[in-house]
Amino acid sequence: MSNLLYHGSTVVVRNVDLSLGADHKDFGKGFYTTSIKEQAIKFAALKARRINANKGFVSVFEYTLNSDLNYKTFSRADTEWLDFVIENRGFGSQNKECYDIVEGPVANDAVGLVLNQLLIGTYGDPQSREARGTAIRLLETERLYNQVFFGTGKSLTCLRFREEVEIEVD
Repeated sequence: MSNLLYHGSTVVVRNVDLSLGADHKDFGKGFYTTSIKEQAIKFAALKARRINANKGFVSVFEYTLNSDLNYKTFSRADTEWLDFVIENRGFGSQNKECYDIVEGPVANDAVGLVLNQLLIGTYGDPQSREARGTAIRLLETERLYNQVFFGTGKSLTCLRFREEVEIEVD
């Protein structure tokens, strides 16, 4: 992973406050970044458009790995990733394992639709291997960007604010 991470928003984030994270996100409540600058730019613009703002911001952080932290990497959208996302979105047994840092694919809006269809039984019993296999096959057609999640105060010690980039929105 790059030593630079990006966070797209309508505000500059210099000091991360984990309590401001939304519940029921892919990897849990916390702070989300990406190693792909273009992805953060698109996200900042999207969020700005949603509130009719004419600019967004990408906050840039230097990232230093701390091997003492509980770290999880999903290299692709597979059944393990799917189960983890379902748990964090509040549809599982709520016996999920907690991590300081998680890296893996983003469940974008199209992915959210597939997950919702899985959970309401469109592909069969949501717990069945067949239904989950169908969901994964559908997800493989999506371009899944990466996200790096920071979920604990300890994890934030790996981040150091570097700069902000202003994004003009049409």
